Amino acid sequence: MNIRKPVDYSTMFEALDSLVQSNLPQMELYREIGRTVSGRPEKGAAVAAAEYLQNAYPDIAGFSPRNLRRMRTFCRTYENAPEIMAEAMTIGWTQNVVILEAELTLQEKAWYIHAVRQFG
Repeated sequence: MNIRKPVDYSTMFEALDSLVQSNLPQMELYREIGRTVSGRPEKGAAVAAAEYLQNAYPDIAGFSPRNLRRMRTFCRTYENAPEIMAEAMTIGWTQNVVILEAELTLQEKAWYIHAVRQFG
């Protein structure tokens, strides 16, 4: 049986509130949410963040558990490649998700990001 251990996410929730209220562009918001969730060691941090954001901001779409895990993956994938992250920030979220979820090397991801920027 899978039982959740009680975890204090209040600091993460405060950071998420600050991010959402800062009116960042979508890609910057998603990157920062991903960075915030990525900084948590708990396996359920993305789900907890998604539940919190959905309840706190019901009028804003895009905060499903799946999408929060994608934000975390986005941050982790490019955290050691700032030049690729900078390019990825210039294309849309849906295009980034397609590239992230394809089984590609980091260099192949960079090639596709560049291709999207060049050819749309």
